[in-house]
Amino acid sequence: KAVVSTQSTGEQVGVSLKEGEQPPKTKAQLKAERRAIQEAQRAAKQKLKEQQAQGGGAGKQKQPPTGAKPAATKSAAIATKPSAKGKPADVSKPTTKQPDKQPDSCGSGRVEILSHLKLYDRNIPPTQALSYTSSKIHPAFVKLGVQMARDIIVGSNARCAALICAVKTFIEDYNCPKTKEIRSHLNIALKPCFSYLAQCRMMSVSMENFIKHIKLQITKTSPDLSDNEAKEELLFECENFFKENIYLAGKSISEKAVARIVNGDMILIYKKSQLILHILLEAKRQRKQFKVMVVDSRPDLTGVASCERLTAAGIPCSYVYINSCTYIMKKVTKVLLASDALLANGYVLGPVGTAMIGLIASNYNTPVIVCCETYKFSERVQTDSILYNELADPDSMLKTLNADDSLVAGWRESPNTRLVNLVYDTTPPALVSIVITEIAELPCTSAPVVLRRGAVKL
Repeated sequence: KAVVSTQSTGEQVGVSLKEGEQPPKTKAQLKAERRAIQEAQRAAKQKLKEQQAQGGGAGKQKQPPTGAKPAATKSAAIATKPSAKGKPADVSKPTTKQPDKQPDSCGSGRVEILSHLKLYDRNIPPTQALSYTSSKIHPAFVKLGVQMARDIIVGSNARCAALICAVKTFIEDYNCPKTKEIRSHLNIALKPCFSYLAQCRMMSVSMENFIKHIKLQITKTSPDLSDNEAKEELLFECENFFKENIYLAGKSISEKAVARIVNGDMILIYKKSQLILHILLEAKRQRKQFKVMVVDSRPDLTGVASCERLTAAGIPCSYVYINSCTYIMKKVTKVLLASDALLANGYVLGPVGTAMIGLIASNYNTPVIVCCETYKFSERVQTDSILYNELADPDSMLKTLNADDSLVAGWRESPNTRLVNLVYDTTPPALVSIVITEIAELPCTSAPVVLRRGAVKL
């Protein structure tokens, strides 16, 4: 029987021990042993430092303590640890902070706030750096992609109509394998073609909505139909989409907008829109007396074509740049604008500069009328022009300037100069008086109702 004294109270407690068994250590003894181990480790480290200082450790690497993993092994284990998605992390990714990137050859828009947008370079052909097999891309889509990238086909309606023609050509030339069904294999065959178009230029909302529509119609194709009957049904759906959502919708919007034009109006339009031009020409056919103020902006200056077409029809026109909009707005009675999309939160997506015109018109209490087909309504929510936008060719901003006298003529050689050429901007619903669609004249806040109506229809 051993007698053990407790440290706190000093009482002696009898503990029965078996033969050959050591008595338990007190807290003081355990603390002394830990202190001795620490002192030994410190002495070993100090001795190693002295040896290195004397040159004894020159040319040799420091050995890790016993039981510890090498630092390289630990970092490699961290680098090869799988990520949250199940993919291994990039081992080659450095842990130190990288220096700022130098400006690239294109040099436009590569600012931090716009780094997520695709950079446009006119010098690179649209088919050069595409990862696709030529046998999978139909020639009609290759042609359309080049035309979109070179701005030969512009405008949301024109781009969507061209896409419909390309899809129709693809379906006419399509041959379904005997072991496959057309409703499952056709979508797979069209996927690389749509990917190719997205690489050439960002798709508009009108094109995205048509792609959703045609994919849905393909999946709804009856398996009892033959290949020729299924192809005829899909071709009819393509023609019907164009007829209902572009042609007939434009005529309906034109009738509603013409009814709002009265004699003596001074109507302001921005740049060029086929729908707006059709409305004004229809009002002229109805012998209404009005004037048009065409506001234009660089770099494309498409308002010149609008002014030429209207003056050829006998409509009095004035042409000004957007920086004169504040001066001429007091003479305007109505602002007639087109849009590329109407978002679910009521914001209008249009050519860059549309929001500026809407803001100036609101300041002068001038009504702003937006014309938009319902197939351009989008479920996306956006309140700025940064999250979703497109970067166009930056050099096109210099074509109206004298390159020798311009202060930004050598902007590519300047490391601190960037040219940003945005394509779209968003106009808040508070600046828009009314939106004219083929369904009815609606406020911007009614966009979710139209989207739900379309979902129920599908």
